[in-house]
Amino acid sequence: MKRLLLITVFTSAIYFTGCFPASRTEDDSEQTTETTEEKTNEENVETNDVSDVGEANGAAIMKIAASEQNKKMYSPKVDSTFLYWLNNQLIVLNGSTKCNIFALNVLFKSGFKTPKQNALCRDLHNTDNFTDILPVVGVGDISNAEKGDLIVWKGHVIIFEANVQSKTGTYCTAWWAGTRQKDNGDNIRNNVIYGKYKISGDYVVRRPVKK
Repeated sequence: MKRLLLITVFTSAIYFTGCFPASRTEDDSEQTTETTEEKTNEENVETNDVSDVGEANGAAIMKIAASEQNKKMYSPKVDSTFLYWLNNQLIVLNGSTKCNIFALNVLFKSGFKTPKQNALCRDLHNTDNFTDILPVVGVGDISNAEKGDLIVWKGHVIIFEANVQSKTGTYCTAWWAGTRQKDNGDNIRNNVIYGKYKISGDYVVRRPVKK
């Protein structure tokens, strides 16, 4: 009976996290690393000075994402994590990546509206959901994407920073939890990465709204 209960808990955990294993959802073979100047600029952004200006809001989100990268709870080696936006609810996982949890935790800590539930990637991808707190600004198109927007697939979500010109496709610099690459103590820590992500497939772009 005890073994059956454990199996049930782990199965439910995989359902609740909403992210597929990173190897099925991402293309981060090309990555970028932050320069010392970029890190310094990021550290000088004050969250409490954020207004309704998009660039300032985006800078605040980038700063919080960099801070959250230091949390061990985002590593698939850690079976539990906290949902900040749901009163720090503890959720038990089984080695799954935590891209939706990372993204929503970052938005919550940055002072943006978040769902009143553990929104899975597929929930965030559904354009009928959360239109008041995360309005859709693009479907299969990132031309209007701004720093801090979420780019969401049915099984993955990243926090957009900027477009990157490439001859091999459409890329952007972004933050996300879940990568095939090993932690390197620099731009990849606790399975959270700041890097270059290839944009393709069935995705939507959502814009965070300030509380």
